[in-house]
Amino acid sequence: MDYYYINKKDLNSNYFHFTDRKNLESIESKGLVPNIGDNAKNIEKTKKIFFVEGLDNLLILFDCWINALYYIPVIPFIYKLGAFFLRHRWFPNIIGDSYFKILKVSKLHQRRAFKKLDKILDYGILLKLDLEENIDFRYDDKDEIKSCGYIKRHLEVCGYSERYSDLNSNIMDKWNMHTLTNHIVNNKKIKVCYLEDGSSNLRYIFDYCLKNTKIDFKSICPELCAYLKYKGYGDV
Repeated sequence: MDYYYINKKDLNSNYFHFTDRKNLESIESKGLVPNIGDNAKNIEKTKKIFFVEGLDNLLILFDCWINALYYIPVIPFIYKLGAFFLRHRWFPNIIGDSYFKILKVSKLHQRRAFKKLDKILDYGILLKLDLEENIDFRYDDKDEIKSCGYIKRHLEVCGYSERYSDLNSNIMDKWNMHTLTNHIVNNKKIKVCYLEDGSSNLRYIFDYCLKNTKIDFKSICPELCAYLKYKGYGDV
C-alpha cells in the first residue's frame, strides 16, 4: 500500500478515514468494505464508508464522537429501544430530555467516552482516500441520522452541534461524509498517512492537527477540549 505524508494543506482538503491498525492487512487485500459500525447499528440502515474532508474536520468529528459516546447505554438493548422511541413524535420528549440530562453530568460516562477515544487514537491509523465525486460519493447525499426524525435538540445533544452541523438540511456535513451505499473503495485509492518524522500513529497525527489547525476549536469543540484537559494537554 502506498504512503502519504501529511502537510498543512491537508487541514482543509483531501479525504481521510481512520481505522484500527489491525485492519490494515484486510484493507490491503480487499480495500475498504462498507459496514455499519457498532455505535450506529440501531440508527443507520445502509452500509457505507465514512470519512472527513480535511483534517480540521477530523477534530470536529472527534468532538462529536465524545459527545455521542456520553449517551450510548452500556446495555445494547437499552440503546436499541432508545434509538427507536426517540425518533417517533408520539414518544414523550421529556423522557429523552431527562435521560440526556442525567448522563451529561455523569463523570463515569464522561471517562468512559474519553477512554474510548484513547483507544481510537492509540491503536488507530489514518488513511487518505483518493475519492471521486459522483463515482465514490455525492456531496448532496443524505445523512441517515439527520433524516431519521429525531428532534433538533436531541440531535444537538448527541453530537450534531450547530457550531459545525447544518440542522436545517438532511445533507451530510463535511465532518461526517460517506461513500455511496454498498460502495467498496479500491485499495489503489487508499494511502497510509505518515508525518514527516515517519510516524503513522493516529495520536501523533491528532497532535499535529491540534498544533496546526486554524479553526477556533476551543469554542467550536467543547467536548474535545474537555478531553484535552483530562489528558493534561497544555494551553486548552
